[in-house]
Amino acid sequence: MLIPEPENTARDAPPPGSHSDYIDAATAMQLLKVRAQTLYAYVSRGWIRSVAQPGKKAKRYHSGDVERLRKRSEARAGHGAVAAAAMDWGQPILPTSITEITARGPAYRGHPAAELVRAGTSVEAVSELLWTGRLPAQAPRWRVRQPAPGLLTLARSLAASAPADNILEVFAMATLLLGIDHGSTEQRLARGGTLAAGREIMQAMVAFCGFIGPGRAYRPMQARETLLQALTASLGMSATAENTETLRALLILLADHELPPGTLSARVVASAGGSLQSCLASALCATSGVELGRMYGRVEKLIGKGARRLTLVRRACQLLEQGHAIPGFHHPLYPAGDPRAALLLDMIRRRATLTRELRAIFRFLDEVQRITGLRPRQELAVVVVTRALRLAPQAAPALFALARIAGWIAHVQEQRATSMLLRPRAKFVAGGPAR
Repeated sequence: MLIPEPENTARDAPPPGSHSDYIDAATAMQLLKVRAQTLYAYVSRGWIRSVAQPGKKAKRYHSGDVERLRKRSEARAGHGAVAAAAMDWGQPILPTSITEITARGPAYRGHPAAELVRAGTSVEAVSELLWTGRLPAQAPRWRVRQPAPGLLTLARSLAASAPADNILEVFAMATLLLGIDHGSTEQRLARGGTLAAGREIMQAMVAFCGFIGPGRAYRPMQARETLLQALTASLGMSATAENTETLRALLILLADHELPPGTLSARVVASAGGSLQSCLASALCATSGVELGRMYGRVEKLIGKGARRLTLVRRACQLLEQGHAIPGFHHPLYPAGDPRAALLLDMIRRRATLTRELRAIFRFLDEVQRITGLRPRQELAVVVVTRALRLAPQAAPALFALARIAGWIAHVQEQRATSMLLRPRAKFVAGGPAR
């Protein structure tokens, strides 16, 4: 199938380490040492994100954008300031030929991800494209490997606990265990076989997704199953065309996205001579943090269960009034809206039937955009997808990580080819906070 283009709730939503995500104009001008006209010019150029305040004329400005612009203006002081600014959504610091971020979303080796989705490209084919630079003419059939004994032992040991709540750490443990089963780091590097190891890891992660399915158990892939077929079974999904196409789109759209913390972690470990399994485990651990994988939980908390449109709008408006960002909205790389989220949400809107909850969520999204101008980013879209597919809340970060493994493998390969050790310097600052 081708895809066409009343409750006290506001206090429980601010993110961890609560701080002001948005500041008023006076504060922004003071930090930047500019006049109002200059601040407005920065906004019009897309350098600073602004958000309307419900019922007020004055706008608020994204504090992170203001801070990044302040660092950039101070970069004239020397290379250290330039480097510090680059590490925080600043200028590109590493060359890559894997993924380009465009206004239409990510493009993998020159192929827009959205077009790959609409063309019906398989998850395996997109993975091979990322790894080799060539898009297979036909969907590759990967050989399904028998589970390593260590994986079965790990799965049995986790059965009595609650692995679904820490699924990304489970992925990391399983990935490291796969590496140990194949010998020492030196032996694995000398043997090569990065792509075969990558396929094995992706198949193993699909099997561990059974812990977030109704069976709450490890489900090894069966012979001749594709990743999509096996994942559908692990999650206990109904294998309708609507469901499988939506899941395929999600896995493709999130396969890579330049240099977020997980990808950077994988490249750092690769530059230090780490095995593929160590690189991917580090990426998974980075992604499990509260600012990345746990963001899906914040979106889940915002939306709640069975909430009405007015309740959701009230929650969002109160967050903005308190200076907090609304979880799941406004991606820094996409001022006009995250195209990945737009495509996924459009697929859900076009489903034959929508539950009352989904209709309320879509009315909420439309209302937030009307009031504030904010558009959803992929985290919110992924949560909506999991609601539509009737998956457990833990499925959102698991699906993101599973999708991103393909991109991480490509980045490990690319980093190894450079023979460069990623080892930035730190600038000592006397009298820093002791914690």
